[in-house]
Amino acid sequence: MISGLKNLGYLSWGARTYGEKPVLSRLRERWEFQFIFKGRARPTDVEGVLSEGYGPRLYVSHPRSPHGWADDRGGVSEVFVVQYLDVPDELAGEIRETKPIIVGLDHVAVERMMRRCEEARREVAAGGTGASLFFQRLLMELTTLALSGTVERALKTDATDRVARAMNWFEENVAGAPTVEEAARAAGVSAAHLRRLFAEAGRPSPQAELARLRMDAAKRCLADGWTQKAVAELLGFSEPSAFARAFRDHEGVPPGRWRNRGRG
Repeated sequence: MISGLKNLGYLSWGARTYGEKPVLSRLRERWEFQFIFKGRARPTDVEGVLSEGYGPRLYVSHPRSPHGWADDRGGVSEVFVVQYLDVPDELAGEIRETKPIIVGLDHVAVERMMRRCEEARREVAAGGTGASLFFQRLLMELTTLALSGTVERALKTDATDRVARAMNWFEENVAGAPTVEEAARAAGVSAAHLRRLFAEAGRPSPQAELARLRMDAAKRCLADGWTQKAVAELLGFSEPSAFARAFRDHEGVPPGRWRNRGRG
C-alpha cells in the first residue's frame, strides 16, 4: 500500500516497452486498472495473450488473476496503472478470475483519463487528506467506467471513433501521397484492422474513400483553373499522365473533358 493513502496499493504511468521487456504472468494480489492510451500492449497469462485487441482500452483484473503484459516487438505503449486493495461489491461481482473486463475507450474517455493520470501524479506528491479523497473519487469513476454498458458497445464506440479519425487524417493530408497505412497509424490500429472497421461501419474501403477524397480535391482545383500538372504535383502523382489515368478511372472522363463539361 502506498504510504498514507488508504486502499491505494500501486500507481504507475508512462511509456512501457512490453515487447522488449514483457511483464511475466503472476498474481497481482490487488484489483488492477490498467489503461492503454497509446500502443498495442495487451494482457497475457501463462498460456499466452488474453486479448488480441489493441488500441485505447481499460483492462480491469481480479486480484487472483495471474497475468502479465506483452506488446509487439519494438512497440511502445503509454499506460496508466492503478491498483486498489478493495473495490465496490458491484464491480467485484462482475470480474472473473480468469478474464479481465475490457472496455474500449473513445477519444473523450482517453482525454479524461489522461487528465486523471496527471492529477494522480500531483496528488501523490502532495499527500494528505486531499490525496486520499481524490483516490476514493477516482475509484468510483473507474468503477463506473468499467461497468458502463457492455464491452461490445464500448468497443463499437471506439471503432466508430477510429473510422472518424482515419477520415479526418485523410482529409487533412490529401495533398501529397497519403496511404492507408499512414491513416491507420494515425488512428492507432493496423491497416488490416482499419479495413475491418470500415467494413463494420458499412463504409467503402479506406482505399476507396481516399481515392474519392483525392478526386474531390482534384475537381476543386480543376474548377479553379489549375493545370493538370499542378494538380498532379499537389496530389502526389508521379506525372500528369498518372493523374489523368486515375481521374479517368474514377470519374469516367479525362480531367480536361470534365473541366470543359463543367464550363459548358
